[in-house]
Amino acid sequence: MPIPESEVSWVEEAKLGLWERLYLPAIIEGLKVTLGHMFSRKITEQYPEEEPKLPANYRGVHRLNRDEPTDEERSGSEKGRVKCVACYMCATACPAHCIDIVSAPAPVEWQKAGREKYPETFVIDELRCIYCGMCEEACPVDAIELTTLYDLTGLSREQMVFDKEKLLSVFDITTKAGTDPIRTRSGKLGPASETPVG
Repeated sequence: MPIPESEVSWVEEAKLGLWERLYLPAIIEGLKVTLGHMFSRKITEQYPEEEPKLPANYRGVHRLNRDEPTDEERSGSEKGRVKCVACYMCATACPAHCIDIVSAPAPVEWQKAGREKYPETFVIDELRCIYCGMCEEACPVDAIELTTLYDLTGLSREQMVFDKEKLLSVFDITTKAGTDPIRTRSGKLGPASETPVG
C-alpha cells in the first residue's frame, strides 16, 4: 500500500552562503581540533623510559611462595621451604597445561611439621601460559601466585620455562621489592576483590 502524499514531507537542500562556500568554517574547526590535541595532556606512555602504572590485580610472572622460615632456618642461610604441598590442583586447573609437577616424600623434619610431600620439580612454561589465574585460585595453600612483573624476556624457549628455583627467586625478588600481589590479602568476597589500603 503506497504512502499518502499528505504524510510525505520533502526536505529541501540547505542554501550555502558565501562564508560556507569558502569552507573557512570547516578549516577553522579542523585547526581547533588539531591544536587542541597538540597542547592537551598526552596519554601515550614512553616505555621503557616511563614505567607503566599497572592495576593492583595485574597478572604477570608466576612465583612459588615460601613458608615463614622457622627459628633454625632464620639462624642459617635458609629462606623458608617451598609452600607447595604437591597436590596437583594447579596443574589440573590449568587450561593451557603449562604446569608440570613431580612430587616426592617430604624430608623427615618437614614430616614432623605435618608435610607429607613436596614438589621435587615444579615447572611452568611461561610461553604456553595464558595468565588466567586459575592455578592461583585452585591452590589450597596459596603456594602459587601471579605477580606484577611484566617484562618477561628470554633468548630461547628454554629460558622461558621456569623451574622451581627460578619461581622461588621471583618470590624473593618481589618480597624484597615490596611488590607482593594484592591477592595475598584476602577479604570478605575473596582474595581478588580487595584493593590495597593506603
